[in-house]
Amino acid sequence: MSWIVRSVAVAAMIAGLISVEPAQAYGRDGHRIVCDLAYRYLSDAARTEVDRLVAEDPQFTHFRDVCSWADEVRGSTHRHTAPWHYINQERNDPHVDAEDCAENGCVTSAIDLHAGIFADASRSDADRLEALKFLAHWMGDIHQPLHVSIAGDRGGNDINVLWRGERHTNLHRVWDSEIILDYMAGEWAWAPADERWQYFAEELAAGIPLAGVDVYTPLDPIGWAQESHDIVRSREFAYYWARAENAPIEPGDHYYETGLRISQQRLQAAGVRLAGLLNQIVEGRTQTARTVPDLPGSGALD
Repeated sequence: MSWIVRSVAVAAMIAGLISVEPAQAYGRDGHRIVCDLAYRYLSDAARTEVDRLVAEDPQFTHFRDVCSWADEVRGSTHRHTAPWHYINQERNDPHVDAEDCAENGCVTSAIDLHAGIFADASRSDADRLEALKFLAHWMGDIHQPLHVSIAGDRGGNDINVLWRGERHTNLHRVWDSEIILDYMAGEWAWAPADERWQYFAEELAAGIPLAGVDVYTPLDPIGWAQESHDIVRSREFAYYWARAENAPIEPGDHYYETGLRISQQRLQAAGVRLAGLLNQIVEGRTQTARTVPDLPGSGALD
């Protein structure tokens, strides 16, 4: 029997900047994982439409491969989209709302924009393909907590970190890549580095309890951004009290283990929500019909 799932229920089940050039959210592997997960939960109609549009692009052969494209072009052909990868908050502002978006755009307005273009059947295939590539990327960005960050420190890029006592980096990169890369290197050390993401995606998919479920996700970029903002405001996240002028912070294994759990939940949430949003748009649904029971797991740091 097929259930129709609301975004908030899916999130509960699987999850329980002023930055001129913020780092890539989740890096190439993370974005590929989000889109690989999403592809698994597309409806037949949505998968057919996604495949049809991607086939129009000479650069890519599969949906999962388009999802880092927005990072590739923000410094060249699409410079105006650079601010669209994040949204900034004032340090004492706990709530994300539309007024927080900069005049030249942000990740929440970019999701609204490209979801609308993708949904507009009167637009050209070229326009809708570009919108699909952007939308897929933004869904990864908004679920990387530090893309909803404090104005002034470039989303944690200016917070120096001695990561696990081994290497110097910054807090943004820790959440983009270091946590994920460390985990993949430990779990699948025998696999070539550029293939490990596949095993991680399989593991994450196995932990998503959506077998036999039709997934539809209402558009809610402000709500998704609020989740990320709540995470980065958590005491253990080591961000709100950190300052760029201070000595490097030194997260240890406990931080890594907690961060890994959050990263896994956010990747899963991004993938399922992206699938549900594309399903909802392609099938023209305006609302969902039934929710599933909430399961433990808030997605916030303990």
